[in-house]
Amino acid sequence: MNDKTPQSDWVLKAMVAMAASDGHLDSREIGHVQSIYEACEGRPLTADAVAHAAEENTKINIRDELAAAAPGLEKSEKEEIVCAAYRVLLADNRVAGEESKKLHDIANALNISEIHLGAMLEDLSASLENNA
Repeated sequence: MNDKTPQSDWVLKAMVAMAASDGHLDSREIGHVQSIYEACEGRPLTADAVAHAAEENTKINIRDELAAAAPGLEKSEKEEIVCAAYRVLLADNRVAGEESKKLHDIANALNISEIHLGAMLEDLSASLENNA
C-alpha cells in the first residue's frame, strides 16, 4: 500500500487487523466485518474481500503502513478508521487484551492521542447504545 490507498481500504485493513488480533479470523468475525463495513462505507463487502484483506495483512505490518499513510489522511478519515476498528472490537461483546492493544496501536500509528482516542470511543459507545 502507499499514500494513494483509498481511505475505505484502510478502514477494511484496520477492521480485519482488529478481528484477527486474537490470532485467527473466523466466519462470525468475517460477518461482523462485512456488516460494520457496509454501515461505515455504505456499500456491501463480500467474504472473499475480507479474506483477501486478511491475506494482505499477513504480508504487511498494519501499524507501519498506517503510520506511513497518516500524514496524507484527514482527521475525519483517521477517526473513521479507528471507529470502524472499535466497532469490530465490540462486536462479540468482550474485549480481549490483544484487541485493546491493537486498537491503541492503530490510533498511535494514525497520530491520535490517548485523550482524543478516549473521547472518540466514549462518543461512539454512547451513539451505539442510543441506536441499540
